[in-house]
Amino acid sequence: MVLLKTPTANLGTNGAAQHPDKRKAGGHGPTLDDEVTYLIPEPDGLVQDWGPYEPAIRRQEAWMDREAPIPTEVGPRGGRRLAARFAEWLMGLPDGWVTDTPGLSRGNQLHAIGNGVVPRQAYYAFKSLMEHQAHTEQHTEES
Repeated sequence: MVLLKTPTANLGTNGAAQHPDKRKAGGHGPTLDDEVTYLIPEPDGLVQDWGPYEPAIRRQEAWMDREAPIPTEVGPRGGRRLAARFAEWLMGLPDGWVTDTPGLSRGNQLHAIGNGVVPRQAYYAFKSLMEHQAHTEQHTEES
């Protein structure tokens, strides 16, 4: 299953998206902005085909019980760019958790989203730590 990149804190200050091949030629890996802007067919701003990401997007939609938002928006110069609401959805956050916070610019929203933790992942990490601690305590008491 092909997955999209994880949102990163520098997305709001990284400059415009580039075709992933150009980014790689410059010695860097493509960003989420690069992928959604150049690799997802998006006629007239409405996603009808998620390309190679379709299975992953559908799995996330089923898990969240919510359709994926449109991944890009029109930027101030007329080009397409990553929509903060899509990055928020990709991280598994409730709709508007970051994007409806008053006073946050798109750059600040992307920074907050990229600095965040996927709640589901945090849950399983914490659960695993608690199980490990309980197991360790049980064996310590038996000794």
